[in-house]
Amino acid sequence: MNLLILSIGLLFLAERIGKYLAIENFFQREDEIDRSTDPLVESQVSILQPILSGDPTLWDCLAGNLQMTTSYPTEFLWLIDDDDAEAQIGCRQLIDRYPDVSVKLISLPQAPARISPKMFKLIEGLQQAQGQIIAVLDDDTTLPDRGLDRAIPFLDRPAVGVAFGLPYYLNFSNTWSALVSCVVNSSSLLTYVPYTFLTAPFTINGMFFVMKREVLDRVDGFSGLETSIVDDFAIAKHFRSHGYLLAQTPVCHGISTKIKDANHYFSLLNRWFIFPQESILKSISIRELAIFYSTALISTFIPTIVVGYLVLFPSMSAAIYTLIYFGVNAYILTQFNTKYLNKATPDRYILLLLAIQLIMPLHIILALLSPRRIEWRGKTIELNADGSFEIIKQRSAPEI
Repeated sequence: MNLLILSIGLLFLAERIGKYLAIENFFQREDEIDRSTDPLVESQVSILQPILSGDPTLWDCLAGNLQMTTSYPTEFLWLIDDDDAEAQIGCRQLIDRYPDVSVKLISLPQAPARISPKMFKLIEGLQQAQGQIIAVLDDDTTLPDRGLDRAIPFLDRPAVGVAFGLPYYLNFSNTWSALVSCVVNSSSLLTYVPYTFLTAPFTINGMFFVMKREVLDRVDGFSGLETSIVDDFAIAKHFRSHGYLLAQTPVCHGISTKIKDANHYFSLLNRWFIFPQESILKSISIRELAIFYSTALISTFIPTIVVGYLVLFPSMSAAIYTLIYFGVNAYILTQFNTKYLNKATPDRYILLLLAIQLIMPLHIILALLSPRRIEWRGKTIELNADGSFEIIKQRSAPEI
């Protein structure tokens, strides 16, 4: 029995250290390739940004991208709602503040019933985009300087159709925002990078991704994806069905969302864990499913198992092991925060990064038990078994 427990404990440590080494190898490998690659800067990049007002950090995010350094000529297409008066005013103010940046403001009616609002905007934006490269960028996401220069060359690799980045969260303005930021910053690299050593990526991070216009034209753009509420996986599946690969880039980009209260926190986390159940887990192959469960889902429970064993079977050896396990975790997360995530997590929140690992299984279980109804940017959305959705409650128009 003791030998079995020891073996499991060593396996848990090996899992964490193995992922750490894989992530280090990923960034070192891509950095070496990056230094030997010259971007084709004659290609114009059209950056499509669906925008919806409401978050107080929105304008800083948008302004940050307008100040971004890149070798590529760019145009921004800001896609807003006709009835979003706050977005109309705020976007025009930013356009006036940065007259040297090419920004096209496109105001659209509400998406028709059962049509994804984001996909509705992307389809319209694609029609008006002039660039040979199409980038999709969420309105809460800020690219680092040279982020485009690092991501776009991935599109020249054999059979690659979409290249995408790695998210981390920036907002620590209150307790709930800090919790969400720690959820992402403690798991992002550990979730998205290691499995790519075992299989080609089977989904993308929809906050930022790039595509060649000529490839988009070959796959008929975003046509047929209008009814998919999980847009990132729908796009990934669309390109894969046409024989294209997805490429994970080392571009780490910040996201800022201010979480108002506990209800906002739980609704956001619930949506994040419901979406994979309704998309990825229903559509990928058995092999990919096994990799997903072994590298992402099951490993999420390990920190809780370690603490649970200490509580149920307290001993000096169990306590020492727990300290070693979480010490290794603390070292890994601190290294990631410093080297790759732009020190987004303040030092005083490092312990919260560890604590968050203990409650992640709770969020997964809650999502499994919850009804397939989510809150998304002021809208209440019902997810159907066939992958479609219905908007039960529309967003109230923001007041100025």
